[in-house]
Amino acid sequence: MPFWSSRSRAQAVIENVGAYEGFEPVAIPWTEFCERWVPGLSKDGLLAGINWSGKRATGFDIHPSELQKNVEALRNNT
Repeated sequence: MPFWSSRSRAQAVIENVGAYEGFEPVAIPWTEFCERWVPGLSKDGLLAGINWSGKRATGFDIHPSELQKNVEALRNNT
């Protein structure tokens, strides 16, 4: 399941990758992501695709709980 750190990153993929034509980026509040998305993705056995880019929308995939842990570590260090 792809996620982007900014609307502009998501919009670039929508504009340049045919498979995403017509999609609209939607912001997800961090609390909702942690409480609903992380458990749901984990339960379904899905990884989080982080900031996919390029003509094929490729990038890193990570377990949702690792994404949450890494973002929270960054947030706590700022």
